[in-house]
Amino acid sequence: MKMREIRAFFNLSIIGFLLIAGCVSVSPPMSVESNPTGLRFEEPPELSPEQEALIIRRTQREQEILSSELNAESAAELALLHNPLIERALETLGMPGFDRLQLVHITNPNFNRGRPPSTMETRIERMSSVNAMTWVIMPALDPIGTLEERSGRIRAADEIVALLFLAKRSWVNAVAAKQAVQYYKDVVTALEAGREIMESMRQVGNATELELLRAQTLYADAVTALTNLEITAAVEHERFIQVLGLWGDDADSVKLPDRLPEIPRSVIGPEGLESRAVSQRFDVHAGRLEGLSGEAGVNARADVRTAWLAYRGAYDLATHSINEIVPLANRRSEEQLKLYNGMLVGVFDLVTDATERIDAVNSALEAKKVFWLAEVELQRAMAGVGVSAVSIQEGQQNSFRPGATYHVH
Repeated sequence: MKMREIRAFFNLSIIGFLLIAGCVSVSPPMSVESNPTGLRFEEPPELSPEQEALIIRRTQREQEILSSELNAESAAELALLHNPLIERALETLGMPGFDRLQLVHITNPNFNRGRPPSTMETRIERMSSVNAMTWVIMPALDPIGTLEERSGRIRAADEIVALLFLAKRSWVNAVAAKQAVQYYKDVVTALEAGREIMESMRQVGNATELELLRAQTLYADAVTALTNLEITAAVEHERFIQVLGLWGDDADSVKLPDRLPEIPRSVIGPEGLESRAVSQRFDVHAGRLEGLSGEAGVNARADVRTAWLAYRGAYDLATHSINEIVPLANRRSEEQLKLYNGMLVGVFDLVTDATERIDAVNSALEAKKVFWLAEVELQRAMAGVGVSAVSIQEGQQNSFRPGATYHVH
């Protein structure tokens, strides 16, 4: 057996480490007399020149985003610009036709309910969510109107800002699924080479039938895993497209990176998180409006503490997997190859070791995904959205549910 084939097969450890490190026409108005169904059809309202200009600018920005590879922040912006849910929510807030670009890029100069949620952009307080909050919080918390109208405005504002974090989570899941597929394609290629080597050795009597069957089973299992991962990646990609509100050519033009970003070298500390959350969270502002500032503050602090603990734990696990587990697996593989060169172990020992490396890399990839999802959850907790913050019901105590996530169905 040629050493070139062996080395090609067992380059999997290096690969694993690098992977880690349509239009509908509407008829004009018809009278009941001329319309046998008795239904009335009305033309859509004409747009003013200002509204048309807003749509043109927004479309240009959307195309600019789509022309580049999406990251978590650009995905969140695109969702806010394009998802049709936003227009309905803006109408509920009494802001129909509002310039969505302002939601993302401009802080409301009239924001006067306490200090703005944040004065600078950080890893957990992004200006896109801060800006959107300053525009929607005032109409959302307007005490005028019926209980139903007030509840509707609060839900609408919550949906607008929460969509940013939903888009980020969907982006993380889609990119992680894509990265897993690419890694497992290399796994399948390597195990296929190992199976072929074992078949050749079996033909000349240098391998037992049991060793051949084990190699064939490993390859078959890898093919099954790859198929499942490809299905998962396709589903996550479609979910991501749905959150963005895209279809047709725009959906086809979405470009995602091949891998998730590297884990940051430093972790966000808990200092000051609770106090900032109490002063800026949307649900806390809503609770104060209903005379429930104490309950809102307690729940906000608990939500942020829970999110930070999950974030810190995910960071520790991810860095441990990447910096300790995977390098150890690679070193073990190098030693196994030395033993093979000295004819102290057989090919199947190398194949078995390859599966252990695969498990190590898989664990690291999953840990990285969990970390980025945890960071998005911490961002959401600081904003206090993605929750049914206040349920205004006459005669009943308002209900807070921190930590509940918002989903588009």
